[in-house]
Amino acid sequence: MITPDPLEALKEAFQSDDGFLVELRCFARWNKAAFARLVAAMQHYLQSVEPGEHVERWIAEGFWMHDAMVRELSRSTTRSAAEQVYYDAAYQRLGELAGWFFTGQSPWQDGAPPFDA
Repeated sequence: MITPDPLEALKEAFQSDDGFLVELRCFARWNKAAFARLVAAMQHYLQSVEPGEHVERWIAEGFWMHDAMVRELSRSTTRSAAEQVYYDAAYQRLGELAGWFFTGQSPWQDGAPPFDA
């Protein structure tokens, strides 16, 4: 469940000992439920932040790290073509969320992503 406060939810997603990236890095396991919580927390945070608001370093590092590392850490897994479609969409979603964070512009016209984690 996502914590109601966007900043706390993001902190849980980025820094928890059983978070998505930790599980992927330590156990080479892609947890779809944890990924869904991660991207939901990222999007919820982005929707709540005011333009020009001060951002703490851990937040920027989290967006950058997830975008940069997830593809690298999960690329050695053999997948079917259908599974690869999911992973490609997941990588794209992380890239779009990171882009939104760093540019301040949502990549989606109506604010809703086309991919449901």
